[in-house]
Amino acid sequence: MPQPTAIAQIYVLLPGLQGRAWQSGGLLIARKAAALLQSHLPTQVVTYRDREPDVPYLADLLPTLDPHALLIATWGPHINELRGQLAGRRLVYYAQSTGWPIQLPAPIPILCLSRYIMAQWMRAAPYNPLFLLGPVLEPDCCDQGLARDIDVLFIERKSTAYLRDHLVPALRERGNVHTVRDFIPRAELFQLYNRAQVYLYSSAPWASGWVEGFGFQPLEATICGCAVFSNLHGGLADYLDPQLNAFKLEVYALGYDVERIVARLGAGPLNPPATLAALRATYSEAAFHARIDAILPELARFFGYAAHHPADIARLAYVAPVPAWRQQLYRVKQRTTRALQRRPKGAR
Repeated sequence: MPQPTAIAQIYVLLPGLQGRAWQSGGLLIARKAAALLQSHLPTQVVTYRDREPDVPYLADLLPTLDPHALLIATWGPHINELRGQLAGRRLVYYAQSTGWPIQLPAPIPILCLSRYIMAQWMRAAPYNPLFLLGPVLEPDCCDQGLARDIDVLFIERKSTAYLRDHLVPALRERGNVHTVRDFIPRAELFQLYNRAQVYLYSSAPWASGWVEGFGFQPLEATICGCAVFSNLHGGLADYLDPQLNAFKLEVYALGYDVERIVARLGAGPLNPPATLAALRATYSEAAFHARIDAILPELARFFGYAAHHPADIARLAYVAPVPAWRQQLYRVKQRTTRALQRRPKGAR
């Protein structure tokens, strides 16, 4: 077996940095990952849609790109386009959400932001290399001990109609609700978390199929001392534990949600310091570095092997056949169902 060829450099591919269309939690997570990867291997952010000052542009970089460089793509809607442009390169997909119409061949490893995403890709691409690489909390995301003069904090961007049109108006009649409508600096957001008693978050799948890959804001709000009320779509279930470190939102009836949220006001901290410390450790820089120390050598090994051997696991691995007795039982049930459907109405 050929020896793994060392990774020469890492390039984190982003569509742009300054454009309004790219401003999101996904951009922040990718840029943070790029900064942390720099301590393991030379790492650069590269754009491929917008040209940015002092940032390499992918089309300009490709002619002189080291064949052993690792290219990490992060934008789900663009991965199919990048696959064609980077055919034959060491391409890795850092999946931060699910639901995009993506088909990844076996030679493309997948870094998964959450266990939920990893489970989805195990179904969609069972023979690709899969790794878990969660986000990293900022050091200043913490409980600053401020007076909690905001009863309920609601960040409208990317939320659902249920919160915006029903729950929040009902809560305004019962307390002080602070609404944020624009994308604001991180320091300002952390301060709001520290001033709020309750934080509301609701994520719903889009018609396109997109599903929340992680949902970073509820984690940040929890670490800052808020009592978080959220649904559990997608990656939110990775770390939200109803009645233990958070509360499930959208339960049974609007009045029931309102009653439970109002009951939390004035109740004090939900999470003890030990719970917050455990969460912070899971999504810390130290945890990220430990995972990357394990992942990078395996990526080098995989690409070294794939360069000299074809993929065959899809041909050799197969779904176990249905046992004969279960097939027979199914046929009996089908015949019985058809017979009942043919019986005249009123017959016994």
